Amino acid sequence: MKKYKDLTAQQKQALSQRIQLYGGIALIFVLCALFLRNYNIKLIQRDGIAPTPRRAVAALPVTYRAQDDPLWAQDPLGDTGYTMGQEGSLFACLTMVLETNGIDTTPGEINRQFIERDLYIDGRAADVTRLDLLYPQIHFTAPRDFDGGDITAVLRGGRACMVRVKVGENVHWLCVVGADEEDFLVLDPRGGSEIKKLRDYGNVFALGIIK
Repeated sequence: MKKYKDLTAQQKQALSQRIQLYGGIALIFVLCALFLRNYNIKLIQRDGIAPTPRRAVAALPVTYRAQDDPLWAQDPLGDTGYTMGQEGSLFACLTMVLETNGIDTTPGEINRQFIERDLYIDGRAADVTRLDLLYPQIHFTAPRDFDGGDITAVLRGGRACMVRVKVGENVHWLCVVGADEEDFLVLDPRGGSEIKKLRDYGNVFALGIIK
């Protein structure tokens, strides 16, 4: 292969044209990727999405935690005015996800620690992004842009994750424990220990992952 300085003027011009062409194509791909990412983020925020599995994953052996378990159902959730039994799906799911990451706890215990460590935002919203203050070995993240491939990847890594759906006008969290060929398998903290299908709950508006 000739060095650039050894090329003729015509060869240099041809090379420059190819570089411009390939650079233009690469730029188009980058712009398309950014457009699709922004579109998906807006879609998730507005209407939610119906994620589909990339492959089947056997259901993980997760200890079911009910938000209305008598052991913690009456525990207040910070200063929200609600109890665990009423609106505690977040902590119930978080407990199940943590189990697959090697941490054994209960919804009542996590809520107690959130209150004691002042991890409620203005006492009204649990700041799960600060979960590493309780468990330094893990990190909770809620990606703005996600699809079924992201959920499948977490499951294939042997870990559960959690998704936010709407039940009526209320926010509700489900623990994703596996997938069949068509849909994700979930545990509902308010629906009993039987594994259910995600599609029965409609679209997903948020994904919670522990790394």
